[in-house]
Amino acid sequence: MRKLTTALSVLAISAFAFGASASASQRVDSHSLTDVQAKQLVQENGSVLLSTGPDLYDRYVANGAYCFFGEQPEPAYVPTANSSSAFVGYTCAPDFDQN
Repeated sequence: MRKLTTALSVLAISAFAFGASASASQRVDSHSLTDVQAKQLVQENGSVLLSTGPDLYDRYVANGAYCFFGEQPEPAYVPTANSSSAFVGYTCAPDFDQN
C-alpha cells in the first residue's frame, strides 16, 4: 500500500510540475509584494506559485486542504519587498508518518 501511495504522490507531483512549467509566466515575484500582499495573495487564491529568486519558485498554500494526498502543510517564509522572511502560508511536504 505504501508503494501505491508513493506512486500516486509522484504522479501528482509530476502532473503539477508539468503544469507549473507550462504556466511559468503566471508566477509572481515575492520581492515585488509586501509581506501583507504576499500572504493575502495566498489566502485569496488558496494555492499560488511564488518566485523567490532567479529560477527559484515553489507552490504556497493557504492551508492543508490544498496539499495532495500523502502531504502535510509546513509553515513557509519568503523574502518580500519589506521583509527578508515573511510568513505567507504553507508548502506541502511528504507525510512520511502515513501508513
